Amino acid sequence: MLVVALLCVGLHWYVTAAWNKLLAQDQHTVELALRSRAALGAVNEAAAPPALLTEIRRNMRDIAVISGDASVRRAAQDASLQILARENGQTGAAAPPLAPLLGTLSAAAEDAASRQYARIATLEKIALAVLSLAPLLAAAAGVALARRISRSVDGTLRDCIAFAGDIAAGNFRHGGAHARPGAWARQMEAPADAPSEFDSLVRNMNRIAEETRTAAEREIEQIARLERVDRSWNLLSACSQSLVKAGDETALLEAICGHLADLGGYRMAWVGYARDDEEQTVEAVAHAGTDRDYLSGLRLSWGADVKTQGGFGTAIHQRRTLVCKQLADDLVFSAWRSIAFPHGVQGCIALPLLEDGRAFGVLGIYTADPRVFTEEELKLLQNLSEDLAFGIVSRRQVAQRQHAEEQLAHHVNYDSLTGLANLHTLQGHLAQQLDQATRARKKVAALHVDLDRFRDVNDTLGRAAGDGMLVQVAQRLVQAAGPDAHVARIGGDEFMVVLGSVSGTGQAAEAATRVAAALSEPLSDATPTLKPLASIGISLYPDDSPDAAALLRNADFAMQDAKRQGGNAYRFYAADQNARLAARFVMESELGGALERGEMVMHYQPQCSLLNGVITGAEALMRWNHPKRGTVAPMEFIRVAEETGLVLPLGAWAIDNVCAQLRAWRDAGLTVPTVSVNLSARQFQQEGLVETVRRALDDNGIPGKALELEITESAVMRNVDEAIATLAKLKELGVRIALDDFGTGYSSLNYLKRFPIDHLKIDQSFVRDVATSPDDAVICNAIIGLAHNLHVAVIAEGVETAEQMTFLRRRQCDAMQGFLFSRAVSAEAFAQLLSSQKTLPLPDEGKTQHTVLLLDDEPNIVRALNRALRPDGYKILAATSAADAFKLLALNTVHVVVSDQRMPEMTGTEFLSRVKLMYPDTTRIILSGYADLESVIEAINHGAVYRFFTKPWDDEQLRACVADAVRNATTRPE
Repeated sequence: MLVVALLCVGLHWYVTAAWNKLLAQDQHTVELALRSRAALGAVNEAAAPPALLTEIRRNMRDIAVISGDASVRRAAQDASLQILARENGQTGAAAPPLAPLLGTLSAAAEDAASRQYARIATLEKIALAVLSLAPLLAAAAGVALARRISRSVDGTLRDCIAFAGDIAAGNFRHGGAHARPGAWARQMEAPADAPSEFDSLVRNMNRIAEETRTAAEREIEQIARLERVDRSWNLLSACSQSLVKAGDETALLEAICGHLADLGGYRMAWVGYARDDEEQTVEAVAHAGTDRDYLSGLRLSWGADVKTQGGFGTAIHQRRTLVCKQLADDLVFSAWRSIAFPHGVQGCIALPLLEDGRAFGVLGIYTADPRVFTEEELKLLQNLSEDLAFGIVSRRQVAQRQHAEEQLAHHVNYDSLTGLANLHTLQGHLAQQLDQATRARKKVAALHVDLDRFRDVNDTLGRAAGDGMLVQVAQRLVQAAGPDAHVARIGGDEFMVVLGSVSGTGQAAEAATRVAAALSEPLSDATPTLKPLASIGISLYPDDSPDAAALLRNADFAMQDAKRQGGNAYRFYAADQNARLAARFVMESELGGALERGEMVMHYQPQCSLLNGVITGAEALMRWNHPKRGTVAPMEFIRVAEETGLVLPLGAWAIDNVCAQLRAWRDAGLTVPTVSVNLSARQFQQEGLVETVRRALDDNGIPGKALELEITESAVMRNVDEAIATLAKLKELGVRIALDDFGTGYSSLNYLKRFPIDHLKIDQSFVRDVATSPDDAVICNAIIGLAHNLHVAVIAEGVETAEQMTFLRRRQCDAMQGFLFSRAVSAEAFAQLLSSQKTLPLPDEGKTQHTVLLLDDEPNIVRALNRALRPDGYKILAATSAADAFKLLALNTVHVVVSDQRMPEMTGTEFLSRVKLMYPDTTRIILSGYADLESVIEAINHGAVYRFFTKPWDDEQLRACVADAVRNATTRPE
């Protein structure tokens, strides 16, 4: 009611103000019209001043603005236009007067004011009526609204009480109970952002109901989840225990399948392995649950044929998990649908068992309720399959490791190649044997067997041939030693035979003889000519060895002594060996610091051309200036250096030292020939050899062609392909290559032609007897011819006599090196040789007489022959021994040789046979007082003898025969 009263008062005030404003406007309009009319009537209209007209026009404009009557505004506008036209002179003399217009305007204004007063009077009456009735109507409306509100509140309270009862009764789980908003709120349609208190209460209670229902549903789900977690925990716990405790792989598989069937509640669980057979079948290796017959009826394959894969073969083939919740709808399992339904199987899962990304099996699980394959369940089964695969792989690895440990244990105690005991096992048996021999007052013999030149077998024939030899040697040692002996392999080519309860050295020697005889037989393989010869050292306990360690050590010392004596023999341990070995150990110790102490120097042995005698090169030879022993020759310390590995730093030092010396000689203005440096086999096989040579050349500013590297034949034959590659790299530096000691190794022509060598050096062992030994002469001739055919120069080493030099020169050997010209000298002495331009004196090879050599051990016979042949003008050489005759042959070009048959050194036929081999261009005649027809005929048949004369001889016949022989020798084509 108060609101209505306030509204009425406000409305009355507003209406009154509006009325007053309208009345004031109408009164002002009438006033302006009357004033304008009166002003115009006071003057002559025609002569009205412009100021008056302007004022009247302004009044007209104000009337048009403030008047609310349309006729008044129109009359005011017409008058204003008329006045404006007069002011602008746009009207003529007949212009209508203004007074009527103003009269009309005044009348219209008065009429408008009268009508306005009448309307205001009517509105006053209406306003009075409204002010009188409004409070009554407001009071009636308030009473009605209050009753409606109270009724709505009462209904809302009743709904809330009922809703609270439903909540108390728990009737909210399925959405059947909820509160409704009040009727007043619905009728008023209050906006959502300004709800009533009852609506807020209803909404809050509905929210409470929803939350309560959600909490109840969550509780039910939590209980179900706890049940699943408890089941999963029990399953995982049991499977984990089985993974840890299962004894073998089969037990593990059976246990896991059993847990899935018993604790997991699945109808069946099984494990299948992917077999690598022709059909690539999946073999069931473990099973638990029902339906074993169904599992046996499956024929699965993990191959590429999808028709035979099924879900389990597909899981293996594609290495992924396959889940089938309804067998009836899954095409992958369609082939087995008919046999699965009778067994109550509705769903299944195939989990591949993986090892490093490769599937080796599958875990299959069947269920009668496919709803169990929830996301959490699938994750659980996936983890279980991974654990199972890890357990299987771990057990296999353990089994492999155990097998490897057994193999390792066998390897630790036995040799893998021969099957013999190794040194560790032998030492264990040896301690027991020594103890038994001591109690029985017997002796124990240890035989250290080392194969001779076994490394050459490996290098030449290959490691496979070497291994085959070792196996046969082991078998022969076991047979030769007897059943009571212990045979062990203690090194690469070293064996130990221990004989217990021997009586003494005689029995040990018999055993060594049997071993040597057994080893000397040819190998029973593709190389029947290869015989595994050995050096054997023997030591006895307690005669020369007080304990096991000394017994083995002394046998080793005795073996080394046999090796130094040339091998293929046995030696007993001797006390003086300790002194020699002690001296060797001292040398090892002193040699280690020789470089640091500056005790190593290089000497240079010249190499001379056999064409003109000038110095064409030199070989750098290492010398050890020992502070106490003086100069130590290489043969005394180089082998020790090779065995201890010191040869590598010594070799590197030698290369650098020679390059530095070459630099010094060149700086001194000397014309220095190529200097060669020897490389040991170990140094040649060293990876950094090429870099060592390059650095030495660069540091000293020496061109590569100034340096030559000598490599032994056996060194390059150890690994031919690597040797060729290394030699090629050295040749890229410009370094020259010489193949040293040629003829003592096992190189073949096939390999020799591939080596980029500049020189072949004939070993001095062939040069030593080249003037007297047909075999050596043939070898030298063959080497020279071979080298020249390969366009390689030849240098002969160890030339000490003029006979050797002349023989080699006649055979076109290019150069020589040896004591005949000079020993190895210091760098200063070699520089003097170069400065003096000393040359090798060579024999005059001009035109000579026909030469006849006479050989007889009786000087009288030689003189008689000389007298008989002198008239023919021959150059006659005489000798009373075969050795002298060979020297004369080497120094001279001999056309005819006349030899006696019976001589103390060798027979004439034997001598002439050698001459034929060494000097095939000579004509050979034999002269003898004894008719040893058989040997003479044999010599003639073999071409060693041209004619045969008996003593006494006829001078004329002899002269005729010699003349014929000379013609035959001199006319023979070259």
